[in-house]
Amino acid sequence: MKNDGKMVGLFIATYEIGGNMPGAPLCKLHLTVNTPSESVHGVGKITQAINPPLDISTKVDGTFSYMCTMSNCTILVVATGYPIVKWPSSAGVGPVIPPNFDLRMVLEDDWKSGTANYKYMDADGNWHSIENAPVKLVDADTL
Repeated sequence: MKNDGKMVGLFIATYEIGGNMPGAPLCKLHLTVNTPSESVHGVGKITQAINPPLDISTKVDGTFSYMCTMSNCTILVVATGYPIVKWPSSAGVGPVIPPNFDLRMVLEDDWKSGTANYKYMDADGNWHSIENAPVKLVDADTL
């Protein structure tokens, strides 16, 4: 949002990515969008009901930017996720943890729909890519 030429605002957005085909992975993201810093932070969960089942949680951090042409504007969200680790606060810095999620999402300028490409790491350390998955804004209680 703009106020006197300055970006202001903080809002929460929950997205479902994919899930349009039976048995396909479904990614749900619950993001806090900080417009002054053009950043996104939140959590995600990737699930799949078929064998092998998926249940991957990730802490997501990233940025967004507006991409405008003469006819329209879209929003590019780029984010990386890391496994959620419960580390005692008195235990020091903790281990170095590699990412388990990578996202490129293009949204319409109203933040309600779009398309995403993402990769996730399974429990065996293998990366899987999902391309051109539909994105839709959903109620926050669906995560």
